[in-house]
Amino acid sequence: MPSKDRPLVDRHAPKNGVGWLVNAQQGKVCSFTNANPTAHAQWVIVETRPLRGGGQPVVRRMLRHNAIEAWETMQKSGGWKRCPPRW
Repeated sequence: MPSKDRPLVDRHAPKNGVGWLVNAQQGKVCSFTNANPTAHAQWVIVETRPLRGGGQPVVRRMLRHNAIEAWETMQKSGGWKRCPPRW
């Protein structure tokens, strides 16, 4: 199968719990990173920042299952696509 016909689903799959999404329309990039787990929950750090310029990042801490839901919702809502690490 030619490479142009391969699905892009796994092209930038998250590795070790780290994943990146970019939205060119909004000019934003978003990273999902595993945080130190506690005895009761697993946490993910979600950081959204401007694609260009030196704006302030928005950093949130979410439970893992909520972060997975946010990741899937952002991709389905349109505009957000997986990308290689930016920063």
